[in-house]
Amino acid sequence: MKSRLVNVRLDADRLRKARALRKQGVALSDVVREAIDERYGQAHGRPQSDAHEIIRRLFEQHPDPADLPARGYDVHDRAAARRAIARRLSPGRTTTDRSGRRKR
Repeated sequence: MKSRLVNVRLDADRLRKARALRKQGVALSDVVREAIDERYGQAHGRPQSDAHEIIRRLFEQHPDPADLPARGYDVHDRAAARRAIARRLSPGRTTTDRSGRRKR
């Protein structure tokens, strides 16, 4: 496949953002390609992406911290998750956050 070079004019604010992205190691060509694919999909009536893809991107962009303690229940067990959520949301109870600190 033969590729083509495209020049894009940027205003001062977008230029600042582009420089910040490059400084963080983001390839601007990838950003442009993703934006083109997304806009093309929208223009042709295709859904932007499915839920699995959205979740995958969220976890990729915002991973859990390495020192995060494990939950006290099996997150794949509906009943256990339901009980844990109910305990957490019950009114008047003091709860703890995931690091063990007390919350109101």
